[in-house]
Amino acid sequence: MMKPPGRQAVVTGLGVVTSIGSGEETFWRNLLEGSTGLKPVTVFDTSGHTNKLACQIDEIPLSLYNQEEIRASGRATRILVPAIEQALRSAGLDQEASADCRIGLCVGTTMGDIDPLENALHGQRSRAFGGPHEITGQIQKMMRLQGPVWTFTNACAAGNFAIARAVDEIAAGRADIMIACGVDSLSWVAFTGFSTLRAMAPDKCRPFDAARKGLILGEGAGVLVIESLEHAILRKARPRARLLGYGMSCDAHHITQPDPAGRGAARAMEAALRMAGLAPGAVDYVSLHGTGTMANDRMEARAQEAVFSEGSLPPASSIKGHLGHTLGAASAIEAVMSVKCLETGIAPMTLNLEQMDPECSIPVIRGQSRPGKYRTILSNSYAFGGVNSSILLAACTSD
Repeated sequence: MMKPPGRQAVVTGLGVVTSIGSGEETFWRNLLEGSTGLKPVTVFDTSGHTNKLACQIDEIPLSLYNQEEIRASGRATRILVPAIEQALRSAGLDQEASADCRIGLCVGTTMGDIDPLENALHGQRSRAFGGPHEITGQIQKMMRLQGPVWTFTNACAAGNFAIARAVDEIAAGRADIMIACGVDSLSWVAFTGFSTLRAMAPDKCRPFDAARKGLILGEGAGVLVIESLEHAILRKARPRARLLGYGMSCDAHHITQPDPAGRGAARAMEAALRMAGLAPGAVDYVSLHGTGTMANDRMEARAQEAVFSEGSLPPASSIKGHLGHTLGAASAIEAVMSVKCLETGIAPMTLNLEQMDPECSIPVIRGQSRPGKYRTILSNSYAFGGVNSSILLAACTSD
């Protein structure tokens, strides 16, 4: 993969809504303190399920937009809109300033606004329409966006795909600003599906732990405002991170299981590094996918070992013990986390990791958050069907 021609993409705004808090400062503080959003599910009936826990958002933040319109939307849209508002505010963009820009939107999601469809499945009426594209359609209309609009449904890698497309739109000059998002709400369909696959843990998510028993589902949204460095300087915005490269690949190995050798995941990481023109040794920290399933964690460890030479594996961690697996939102939230890590010089721990799986010989951070010199971060996300994605972020220098 070649580095695309055009302008350097930078992050100027962040927004996040999760089960451990909304807003980047609350989210970041609770993440470093080891908070978890795990609780009994109340947004749908779990009486027919063995598993009854997930990382559910207790209270979705209010939006500044028409409340009647928001209330009529699906749960995923209601979660995403306030996260976008946070990101625009942190980027110094108000409605008046936004009117002069070509602002585009990329949304990554697995289920989209699924609850209206689930209501119909259970014989209930809903004022909202459902599906992935309904989210982008509603937000484009609400915010009167003039730039390109994309929806990505690459399952758990969708957030990284949205970020990558946003980078391309900026590099090609098709937009002044791109809002890159990942979002998913808790879904009866997803909850039932993962239960049927026996992929869900009965109590908590324990990424890379020898006693791990599966994933825990969560919900949330992560948003990055992305623009060219030149455009950010012109409007006197503060660049918070640089987006250096991305990589994608597909295993074509199995309908659900990843390639055990991690070859596709390694190719995605290597492609991101090639696009950035960096060697593996330049990476200071890796944000792991780390779902807590036996197959994924071991695959990911082998992929890390394939990309980084022995003795030079960077520290790494997974935040799914805190938030659960938020599906299409996961990699976008992890990108927000990566920017905070670059800014603060602190990497979060992997919650619930007590005894490392001996078959996962990578330096996973556990016990407590770790200070360090984190200048370049590789953030990885993988999805059903062997869809692999990596993005590479770097700190902004003082000049």
